Amino acid sequence: MSFEIDWYREFFNISWAREQDKLVLRTVFEDKKVATDIAHEIEGWSEKFTRLTVIEKKDDEFAICCYQDPQISKSEKRIGLFRTGMRQSGGYEYTKIIIEDKSTLLQIVYAEDFLDMRTHEEISKLVPMRKCRIISEKDLKKQEFYFERIANQKKENDGIQKK
Repeated sequence: MSFEIDWYREFFNISWAREQDKLVLRTVFEDKKVATDIAHEIEGWSEKFTRLTVIEKKDDEFAICCYQDPQISKSEKRIGLFRTGMRQSGGYEYTKIIIEDKSTLLQIVYAEDFLDMRTHEEISKLVPMRKCRIISEKDLKKQEFYFERIANQKKENDGIQKK
C-alpha cells in the first residue's frame, strides 16, 4: 500500500474568509467538476489527521499545503492541495496571526469569475484543519514535514490532472 499523496495544484487561487470566529482557507477552482470531485474527497477527511502548512519562502512568497495523513486515509484516493507563488502582503501578516492563534477551516469554492464575488459558489462544507503550522522553507528538511517537502519539490505539471 502506498502512502504517497497526489498533489492537486490546478486551482486558480486562494482567498481567506472568517466564519464562526475561525479563519477559512478557500481554494478557488474555475472548473466546477474538478471542484466537486475535490470537495467530495476532502469532506471525507478525518478531522484528527488533517494538516494545513503555510511555507514561507524567499522573496516574500508563501505556499499552502493541505492534506490528510495518508497513513490513516480510508479513501483509495490520497489527495492534497498545494499552491505556491503567493505574495506575503499586509493581509498575509494578519492572516498569519490568526492561523497561529485559532484553528483553520478549509473550503472548496467554484468561481466563474474570481474577481466577481457574485460568481463564487461554495462547493464543500467547512472542513476543520486540525494541525496548522507556519514554517520556513528551510524547515522542509525535517522529517515531520516529509509530505510538504515532496509537494514543494514536484513540478507544476505533476499530480492529478483534469479529466
